[in-house]
Amino acid sequence: MIITEKDSWLGMIFALHGTSWNRIWPRIMFVTAFSVVVTIIAYMFPDHAYSLSPMPFTVVGLALAIFLGFRNNAAYDRFWEGRKLWGRMVNVCRTFTMQINTLIDDANPETGQATSAEAIRLRREMVLLIIAYINALRHRLRDTDATEEMRERLPDDPELDAYLAQSNVPAAIADRLSRCINEAWRMGALNAYHVPLLHSCLTEMMGIQGGCERIKSTPIPFTYSVLTHRTVFLYCLALPCGLHDTVKLATPIVVCLVAYAFLGLDAVGDEIEQPFSTDDNDLPLLYLTRMIEINVRQLSGHPAQEIPPPITAVDHLLI
Repeated sequence: MIITEKDSWLGMIFALHGTSWNRIWPRIMFVTAFSVVVTIIAYMFPDHAYSLSPMPFTVVGLALAIFLGFRNNAAYDRFWEGRKLWGRMVNVCRTFTMQINTLIDDANPETGQATSAEAIRLRREMVLLIIAYINALRHRLRDTDATEEMRERLPDDPELDAYLAQSNVPAAIADRLSRCINEAWRMGALNAYHVPLLHSCLTEMMGIQGGCERIKSTPIPFTYSVLTHRTVFLYCLALPCGLHDTVKLATPIVVCLVAYAFLGLDAVGDEIEQPFSTDDNDLPLLYLTRMIEINVRQLSGHPAQEIPPPITAVDHLLI
């Protein structure tokens, strides 16, 4: 995600990093070069030039702008839903951690079964599992390998290889968290009335994961995207034929500006359609997971050397 100040009007006008320019400049150059050829033919060989009425371009251009706007709105809805899901994940992880710290006591006054060391061990294990879960979810959504990071987060977990052997590592970790809740109840460190509270947080986390996986696995229909790309490209290619009689030698300039607008809108929809990827304008999942980890460790009283530094923007980019 691009993080930058927006108080400089000129800076926004001439900004390149984080814009769609890197994606679309070859297409713009091709369309502009084609319009130069059409313009040259129109003036050097007027008998061979082919002209079109501007009216079809006006009608098609208006319809295309509405079409692109609708597609981009659909893509932004996916982006914003992903951000809301991760906002809920931040809150749920904080709440889950506070409940673990307060509801899993050193000993149940009714039974006195759990020792202080057992309760402390279980609380720490559950907090580390929460941290491992959110990082494993980030890797799953970005299709990256979570093995190395999981070995760093859970070096002493005897079930680590079992987590990594499953196709859905976050779900495997969530299953272990569920068994930890039941273990705390069986050892007498968790009151039976509090068990549903902890399970509700875990259920909410799994619901958020399901929402993220739904966004990732269900892109905008392929035929819809193909139709948009083709229509924009053909419109930009045909545009010089409808302009050279009117704007004459300025045809390539006008075509270049129009192509930048339409191709840019087309590219923006492509970039934000998958909000969990690593494009410049996608969600900063590493930043969010690190923020959750810092909050969870601080709430649990971990020593300062175990609390990692926050993720900061590099060249105005958060990943």
